[in-house]
Amino acid sequence: MLTKDRTVFTELGTEAIEKGLADPQLSAFYESMMSSSGLVSEKLREHMPYLSLCSDKLEGNGPPPIFYVGRRSSQRHLFGEDWAMQQGQELRTPDPDLEEASAAAYRAALEERPYYGYARTSIHMEDKVVDIAFERLIIALRPSPKSDRRFCAYFGVIQDLQQL
Repeated sequence: MLTKDRTVFTELGTEAIEKGLADPQLSAFYESMMSSSGLVSEKLREHMPYLSLCSDKLEGNGPPPIFYVGRRSSQRHLFGEDWAMQQGQELRTPDPDLEEASAAAYRAALEERPYYGYARTSIHMEDKVVDIAFERLIIALRPSPKSDRRFCAYFGVIQDLQQL
């Protein structure tokens, strides 16, 4: 069981992925995106079910809004189908503290360096608290080499999940 009230957000660096220390599917996504130099390519399609995608617009202290949640993504698994299928508004995670704690990783990815890290925290959702440990990779991608537009691809892998 995770230690209650012990929040950790640690950047491990992509060297950990390159040394084989990351989840194999996350590693395959990283290798695919690095081989395409951070540009959208056909390689992205095979990973889409596991990804959440968000804009490159950072507002305040939080991460950018989410516009796509893959059917097998860790965020859909954690927050549920109803959350993932919301329409007509910017999609945010249900816990403002989680939003604020995760923002630095998105900022790093938008500074043109992929972010790979580990997190362990408690998430407050509606009337329940969930302890979770997960690894995450966030990569900023461009639709084309000369595009000013970007988006972030988030690949998360839940390692431990317990409802309190």
